[in-house]
Amino acid sequence: MNRETAGEHLAFSDLRAFLHYLEQQKDLRKVDGAEWETEIGLITEWQAMLSDSPALLFDAIPGYPKGFRVASNLFTAHRRAAAALGLPLDVSKLEHVKLWRDRERSLVPLAPKDVGSGPVLENVVKGDKVDLNIFPTPRWHERDGGRYIGTGCMIVTRDPEQGWVNLGTERVQIQNRDTATVYLSPGRHTDLIRKKYWARGESCPVAVCCGQDPVLWAASNFPVPWGMSEYDYAGGLRGRPVEVVKGPHSGLPIPAHAEIVLEGEFLPPGKEPDLPEGPFGEWTGYYHPSKSQPPLRIRTVLHRNNPILQGSPPLLTSIDYALGRHIRRSAVVWDLLDREIPGVRGVWFMEGGTPYGGLIIALEQTWGGQALHAALKVLGSYSTAYMLRWIIVVDDDIDPTDWLQVSWALNTRCDPRDSVQIVDGCWGSPIDPRLPPEKRERADFTHSCAIVLACRPFSWKDKFPPSICSRPERIQEIAKKWGKLFGTGGANG
Repeated sequence: MNRETAGEHLAFSDLRAFLHYLEQQKDLRKVDGAEWETEIGLITEWQAMLSDSPALLFDAIPGYPKGFRVASNLFTAHRRAAAALGLPLDVSKLEHVKLWRDRERSLVPLAPKDVGSGPVLENVVKGDKVDLNIFPTPRWHERDGGRYIGTGCMIVTRDPEQGWVNLGTERVQIQNRDTATVYLSPGRHTDLIRKKYWARGESCPVAVCCGQDPVLWAASNFPVPWGMSEYDYAGGLRGRPVEVVKGPHSGLPIPAHAEIVLEGEFLPPGKEPDLPEGPFGEWTGYYHPSKSQPPLRIRTVLHRNNPILQGSPPLLTSIDYALGRHIRRSAVVWDLLDREIPGVRGVWFMEGGTPYGGLIIALEQTWGGQALHAALKVLGSYSTAYMLRWIIVVDDDIDPTDWLQVSWALNTRCDPRDSVQIVDGCWGSPIDPRLPPEKRERADFTHSCAIVLACRPFSWKDKFPPSICSRPERIQEIAKKWGKLFGTGGANG
């Protein structure tokens, strides 16, 4: 499978290794002849909406050399996300969360290793020869304001004061041959770093990577604490250092096995006119309006032979378009709660809609106020608070990954007047489509969060009617005895 042992788990060496694995699993569909203007985006959306669709690899794109490819829908199925994260495929979703929680707990950061050279340096284009249009960058959504080369990308910057290297996933729009723009939400580490350079009157060196190994990309779009490099975090997750080379223009460490890298500078505001950025179809499921942004001037383009542009456009899919973020965020919340609150039996971010909006916590209640305490703990954490609108707490007999069970709890154990609390002033975003115009005008991006206690009221939980559901172990016993009759072969059927 071209997978390499990394400690106790497995990791893919680069994007191509993952695609090779998907091809072996018959979970990759190759598409020849789709044009970039509408067809790649529409095919991606159409397939992403289907529950059992494969990953996609587009080639022979009209107007571009064969071999200049675009990959999409890489992680829009839970099985692919789990495989990319090195998780076993024969266990439940909740078990995946447990395994990732344990991996996070035991993680030892590993600094990247400079290997001097790598496939990313197979083609180096500099100066006047730079042309971003050599890549078949799609217009991902019908009303996008342009072509977005950066969706499944990593933006590499270095803090000018502390020296640590940051990786972040942001949207990157092509403006012309050698210029792009990047939208950065307030509070993002990349934005804080570039503003440090601007405060000194300097341009901010940057490298945009558009195709890399799955775990490294996962690290770039997760809220790693300020001051820790995502390279170190990814190295710990992979069990071995990330191999990097020195960017010939920026001097920044870039992945040696990246597919495409754009090196340049964020120009300080006012040095050149800002450029219109957007609109863009965002993770909220709505178009985020256009807003002028300072130019990102590209000085050098690096790419492998037959490069693959990684596309991870936001779409309304059942699984978050980013790699396993529903697993990773759930695991981090579970670990956070375990440090202070006993009895947590499971955590799950709601599937569908957006990757941030709703969280479900299952716990065994042992004191009054425990459920509310758990919800407030999550709402106060940097790693989970962003754009969080719903926190639903259920009893320990509810599987938080099963919406049927959660819905049952909401409709039978929750009285809205007594069980719902609203918290105002929560961490929001300019991307929020529900943000009132008057708040947007004064740059107030906060919103409210609803805490829903869909669990038996603690003060009289012993008097609550018993459930008709049989105990899980009894179901497993009967499945083991009768499974062959139904073609399941046992308890896991």
